[in-house]
Amino acid sequence: MFFMGGGAGGSMPEGIPPEMFEMFGKGKGKGGFMGMDDVDEDEDFDEGVDDKPFDNSKLYELLAVEKDATAAEIKKAYHKAAMKHHPDKGGDIDKFKEVQKAFEVLADPEQRELYDQFGEAGLDEDHPGNSPQDLFGQLFGKGGGGKGKRGQRPRTKDQTRPMWVTLEELYTGVTRKLPIVRKVLDESSSAKVACQACDGDGHITQLIQMGPMVQKMSQQCPVCGGQGRRAKMKSEREVFDVFVEKGSPDGHKITFHDKADEGEGHEPGDLVVVVKQRDHARFMRKGADLYLERDISLSEALTGFRLVIPHLDGRKLVVRSKPGEVVQPRPGGQALKGVRGGGMPIHQDPFQFGNLFIMLSIRFPPSLEPSVAKELRRLLGQPAADLDREESGDDIEEVVAQDLDPLESAQKHSKGSTAAYEEDSDSAGGRGVECNQQ
Repeated sequence: MFFMGGGAGGSMPEGIPPEMFEMFGKGKGKGGFMGMDDVDEDEDFDEGVDDKPFDNSKLYELLAVEKDATAAEIKKAYHKAAMKHHPDKGGDIDKFKEVQKAFEVLADPEQRELYDQFGEAGLDEDHPGNSPQDLFGQLFGKGGGGKGKRGQRPRTKDQTRPMWVTLEELYTGVTRKLPIVRKVLDESSSAKVACQACDGDGHITQLIQMGPMVQKMSQQCPVCGGQGRRAKMKSEREVFDVFVEKGSPDGHKITFHDKADEGEGHEPGDLVVVVKQRDHARFMRKGADLYLERDISLSEALTGFRLVIPHLDGRKLVVRSKPGEVVQPRPGGQALKGVRGGGMPIHQDPFQFGNLFIMLSIRFPPSLEPSVAKELRRLLGQPAADLDREESGDDIEEVVAQDLDPLESAQKHSKGSTAAYEEDSDSAGGRGVECNQQ
């Protein structure tokens, strides 16, 4: 071991980098490394180690949750605190930033573990987890004092589950229960069972086609690691609280780490919940914007409209047109009006909203009394004499416009032309072909 006292002249042990020598300090020994004989009985051996108490409760207190709170509880508490301290709602911007930082740390499993062990100092790059033992583990291939990172071992397959939610639930946010049955290691039994993937042989055979040739390849079973037997498994039912955030888009994924099936020698994969949006009877969603179709009368289009729209959160939205505005249809036949901020909450920024677009179809009256039509024409600025005026001349023909079906008209006239052609053909066929004889 190179922790023993060094040789004369204070030279460093062979193979030790100078940076590590400086890191450990010269100590009392001649060689620069502390030997057991150099330790003074009255001297504190842990001198220089920072054993000051640390605070690992502040971030939990900012979100008003317990230290054993679940990820769903932390998210819910964050949204509540963010709404309270958001600057747009009159809150303190510094407090709002602290709440955001607390959520960023506690929502990440690795950062949360470091914070629980070392406080906020553990979130720095030079946190206590980066100990000399960890450094030696990286240099010489041995495990140090820190916890290995996730993903060093092979992982089992991720599991995906859909969760159907209504547009109302996506607008307000919702927490739903999701029961899952997954396979876990049976820790109560030490018995091994034959691997079903390789039938207990430890190897699997694959046929690989290389052009016209087929080659048989044998390889180690990836499930049991070539042992032919694997730990006994059991089915376990677990219920997850799935928190769907306000404004979550269709197809949004919520991940529960390490909650897929377990496997011997494997890290468990993730449970991925995919948010699926149900169709709505009235609203159509495009991103953060909402679209709605409504009918208005010709009178409302000319003089102004007032619409009462039940919104997704239960309130009633009263929408009025601008005074004096005439609603005019677009080339597609509908008029389009918008309500700024009347759409969906922006995902992960729930105090901002998309817009509500109202597609208006104008209903025209089927008919008008002549007296009403005359008065309406006067009010709209068209002289009544224009309708009563008669044109004279041999080249003038007065007609009345009617409702005609273009498709029916096309079919009718097509049949008429065909019948006339067949009649002419029959007449010509009756006479036959006459040849002049010389």
